[in-house]
Amino acid sequence: MRNLKLSSLVWTLLVSTALGQQPTSYVDVSWPNVTGAGSPLLDARIHYPSVSTGPSSAIAPNPGGYPVVVFLHGFGMLGNDYASIGDLLASEGFVAVMLNTAQYSYVDMEHDARAVFPAIASANRAPGGFFEGSLAADRVGLLGHSMGGAVIAYVLNDDPSETSANPGYLCGLALAPVDPAVVGASTTVRVPIGLVSGEGDTLTPPSSHAVPYYASLQPSEGLKFHYQMGLSCDHMNIIGLASNDPSVYERTILITLGFFGQFLGGSLVGLDAVLGPEGQADPNLSNLEMDAAVPQSWASGDLAIGTQTRISVAAENGFSGLLAAQSTSNPMTTSYGPLLLDPSSAFSVVETYIAGERLDVMLTVPNSPVLVGTTFAVQGAGATIHSVFQLGSAVSFVIN
Repeated sequence: MRNLKLSSLVWTLLVSTALGQQPTSYVDVSWPNVTGAGSPLLDARIHYPSVSTGPSSAIAPNPGGYPVVVFLHGFGMLGNDYASIGDLLASEGFVAVMLNTAQYSYVDMEHDARAVFPAIASANRAPGGFFEGSLAADRVGLLGHSMGGAVIAYVLNDDPSETSANPGYLCGLALAPVDPAVVGASTTVRVPIGLVSGEGDTLTPPSSHAVPYYASLQPSEGLKFHYQMGLSCDHMNIIGLASNDPSVYERTILITLGFFGQFLGGSLVGLDAVLGPEGQADPNLSNLEMDAAVPQSWASGDLAIGTQTRISVAAENGFSGLLAAQSTSNPMTTSYGPLLLDPSSAFSVVETYIAGERLDVMLTVPNSPVLVGTTFAVQGAGATIHSVFQLGSAVSFVIN
């Protein structure tokens, strides 16, 4: 039986432009590659939130700029082949840079993915430029399919023995990836990273690609996860390039938007599509692995008077807890990591042992109008792959 809640949410995403919720547009660019390695010009189609529909429409104003997702295509393909996911990212408040270079080369794609990072910053600074002030150049992530999924690991590599290191990308998500070790040296990826694969994939079977890929990752920030779908998920429908079983792509969309929302966009609900009850109950899911380097907090939705909201924390099996305060504050160093909450109002909500790598806490807001507009913040804590207990990420709310 189809998950009706999931389907209705995805349908909302798919028709958001038609309903006028967030128009999107695109523009083709050919930025110079100033690094001296890779393609001389960084050709890309950029999808973005716009003031109206139609090619090259003006970008919608957004103070501080939009977080950016750089997309790396599969072997023999180009970024333009993945227009649907570019549009969906734009409709949810991201700028999607879909690279149209390095069609057949892992090496050139790695160089181009490194080179486009400073090019994004240059476009954001260019006086009078199309994207002036509209790109959050300090909040950029990588998304890749197949070959592009493998190249993500090379670009994010922070092995101190390597001459090239991550230029500043905050996270990466690989869909039906090739195992990076197949065509290159082992890599050390320390930022949050996720893999999504399917057992129906005969081109890059998870057992010989995503599984060893996942084992090689060593995050020191955020977490890593491998969301493996069943036989209905193959190499092309996972990214929406085949029409068989559209529910597979629906889950991919939710995972993609949630992942980048969590690590680039400050989303309240980011990881729910992966690690939350709905993500874990998806009928397409076959196996899910998660390892937390830093406990990650998210919510099932906003806080509103007279309602109940689930707060979740992803952590390793062991002692876990949730702290709360009136607001967040500048990080304060403690022996358990940075405290991100206002220390003058911080208190413990719950302290317990978890055996399922997720702590769920239900918060009920009293039905009192005086609470509307007040702030509330939470911070998770728990065991990680590096320590028995550590403070994690925080989430801020304005009560509705």
